[in-house]
Amino acid sequence: MNETTIVEINATEFDLSQYMGPVRDPLTTVIPMTIVYALILLTGVVGNVCTCVVIANNKYMHTATNYYLFSLAISDLLLLILGLPQELYLLWQKYPYVFGESVCILRGFTSEMSTNASILTITAFTVERYVAICHPLKAHTMSQLPRAIKSILIVWALGAICAIPVAWQFGIIYVPYSGRQLYDSAQCTVKQVIFKYGFEIATLVFFIIPITVISVLYVLIGVHLHRSSRQIRSGSKELSVSETNAGVDYQRHNSTSSAQHKQNASRRSVIKML
Repeated sequence: MNETTIVEINATEFDLSQYMGPVRDPLTTVIPMTIVYALILLTGVVGNVCTCVVIANNKYMHTATNYYLFSLAISDLLLLILGLPQELYLLWQKYPYVFGESVCILRGFTSEMSTNASILTITAFTVERYVAICHPLKAHTMSQLPRAIKSILIVWALGAICAIPVAWQFGIIYVPYSGRQLYDSAQCTVKQVIFKYGFEIATLVFFIIPITVISVLYVLIGVHLHRSSRQIRSGSKELSVSETNAGVDYQRHNSTSSAQHKQNASRRSVIKML
């Protein structure tokens, strides 16, 4: 046999726990974590499936906002269905990994793609809200629904493309023993490092930059809404003072009611969009 031969070996001949630790953590840890994971899986799948079904089956909900929510629900479902069951299995048996190298690579790909898509979707959604709130005239000149669909498709394409290099690094590794690789030591993990600073680049592109953009845009949205609110209040006061004494009460009532109506409508619109 050559050095890459994979063999099964009895635990009495070679104690893997000396090198890899126990196959399973204590039950006091595993059982509570299993319950938590199962609840997350159940509620997550049911909630996201319901979200997708409701949006898909109601035409009046086919809006740009709901399309972004639909995209987020899909990414969550992929992460839950393809990732969490394996995490549950690994709680009870850390090694050997029995699903094969293809599933291992697929696990890394779907996890990375779903995470990337979620982050980029939230960023695109925030940009959409910023344009709609701070530049409403520009937003009305563009068709929102086709633009949202294009943005979502681009988001998923970028998420998948950027996930490929990460997934390519995953694989099955074994503990070597007497020039052989032990089947019972199989683990799904990073097998080879393709990009030396891949993690740092991914953190910058898919965390630091998006969260910075999101934070800045929401601050700008808040400033815009605050200024709009002040302008409405000051405008209502000017209208009331400028009227004659005979019509002061009537004009104050009308202008205040109109201003309040505009302010409430604006707030309702923002709440609906956010």
